[in-house]
Amino acid sequence: MSSSRAPWGGKGAGLSGAQVEELEKALRGLEAKVGEREMALAEAENKLAEKDRALAETEALLQAREKVIDALRKEQASAPSPGGVNPAEMEALAKLKETLDQQEASIKEQRVALQEREEFLNQSEASLFEKMQAQQEKETELEQKEEDLKRLARQVGVLKEEPKEPMEKA
Repeated sequence: MSSSRAPWGGKGAGLSGAQVEELEKALRGLEAKVGEREMALAEAENKLAEKDRALAETEALLQAREKVIDALRKEQASAPSPGGVNPAEMEALAKLKETLDQQEASIKEQRVALQEREEFLNQSEASLFEKMQAQQEKETELEQKEEDLKRLARQVGVLKEEPKEPMEKA
């Protein structure tokens, strides 16, 4: 319910002004929480997209390094040196393998973080849906109470019958 219109047509038939204010305040509080959740969800989605891009870049680098290592291994296997394995090449390969292992560990960590973020997003969406549903139920309950109070006020003669507006034809 927006804060621009008063509930029950602006008249608190049966409810005190404090009760109406309290209900409206609770409703505005729920609306604010929904807004905060939506902002947090959008921010989390942006961070998730950034992590996806970083992960894709890292995976591309990893694949490129694997190709370089494979090419070096094939080159070394096809043209063995007469004195055995060149120590400089072995050292370079060892450094590449170490870098590759570090990147694989980093990718695993990023995947775990990505999974945790996805779980958080799912939980946030579920919580947001529950809050919105609760808000909708409160609005429906308030509207029903308004109708009940108007009907009761008419029965006891406190409220005059409202003229029924003619329905327009479509």
